[in-house]
Amino acid sequence: MAIRKVIESDLSGKPDAATVTFGVGDQWYEVDLTPEEREKFEASLKEYMKAGRKASKEPGKKKVVPTTTAEEREKIRKWAKENGYEVAEYGRIRKEIFKAYWAAHGGPPKDAPYDS
Repeated sequence: MAIRKVIESDLSGKPDAATVTFGVGDQWYEVDLTPEEREKFEASLKEYMKAGRKASKEPGKKKVVPTTTAEEREKIRKWAKENGYEVAEYGRIRKEIFKAYWAAHGGPPKDAPYDS
């Protein structure tokens, strides 16, 4: 006895659909579409896909590392400790500490990712 799984389109209810995953903003969606529906969907996005660029599967979750030297990070850690922040001897420095340090020292460098 064989068991057959049939996926139906979420739009038309027709069989032989497949799941399509897409994202808008910070939200990801899945919809089951037939091959014809998928072609229509992709055609409607063609202009945007051509102008866009490939992104990671989770936009907005990109890890941003400030461009600082080891000496600068050591200086920031020292300042943070002197100003009541808890900061590890090594590893990642929290964004709030970078912001506080730069606020106390005339603003961040131009290439700083945590300028707001």
